[in-house]
Amino acid sequence: MSRIPVDGVNDEALTAPGTDTREVISGLDPDGDGRTFVCKQLRIANEHASQVANVEVYDSDEDTGVAAGAQKGVFPVPPGDTAIIDFDEPGLRFNTNMVAAVTNGTISANGGIGASGYLE
Repeated sequence: MSRIPVDGVNDEALTAPGTDTREVISGLDPDGDGRTFVCKQLRIANEHASQVANVEVYDSDEDTGVAAGAQKGVFPVPPGDTAIIDFDEPGLRFNTNMVAAVTNGTISANGGIGASGYLE
């Protein structure tokens, strides 16, 4: 299978872990067609003025409960700042979907979090 470039953002604000997870790239759903999403860059904007946002990223569908071992990392973002995290090969791999939740901070809909990479 050939690589298909992907770049996109969320369409829902992130919520707290255990409440729900939200897609990082709206409508991505790589397992729907038997592909894997390889994340090469993650972008997170924390709009909160005083709280560090701790963004948890998972290989899972949107859900209130995420399976043990599905977490791919926790990325802290200072108040009022944007973090851009680049991943070297082989990147972060997501077989089900790339979803996230946030502890503290404010990650808004429509661009508060986004990613780029490719489907393979």
